[in-house]
Amino acid sequence: MKAIIVYYSMNGNVKQTAEMIAEKTGADLLALHPVKAYPDKGAKKFLWGGKSALMGDKPKLQPYIFDAERYDTVIFGSPVWAASFTPPLRSFIEENRGALAGKRLAAFVCFMGSGDKKSLNKLKKALGVESFEAELALIEPKDKSREENEAEIGRFCSELKKKNG
Repeated sequence: MKAIIVYYSMNGNVKQTAEMIAEKTGADLLALHPVKAYPDKGAKKFLWGGKSALMGDKPKLQPYIFDAERYDTVIFGSPVWAASFTPPLRSFIEENRGALAGKRLAAFVCFMGSGDKKSLNKLKKALGVESFEAELALIEPKDKSREENEAEIGRFCSELKKKNG
């Protein structure tokens, strides 16, 4: 299984989780960055991010390299914003819809309070799939001990490996 983790991270929770999954699976990492960064502090952070997620925005992304032919599995990582996945992932999906067809798909989200299931369901709908090969939701993983995260991430990676041979 050759996998890539495509993710957006604002505060480092998703980045940390992506790195831990990559460490266990050997997956490549692709961090997405919008051309115009979202506010990352205070009320503006929640207002702009939540509004963008609710409106289904597709921000222009900084240039990235994604050679779909190299991968059979694509793992998406996102924080939960307003019970949805982040707009940079929406942009990536739209830009690569054809290349994602036929790939094994998995996803993880990091969140503060709730909305993880809705976010994962919205991501499935955006990708046009009924289910993921594996899915994971972590509550503020940077604030938890590495051991707690390792157990959940280990389960996620085992599920991926089991379904992918």
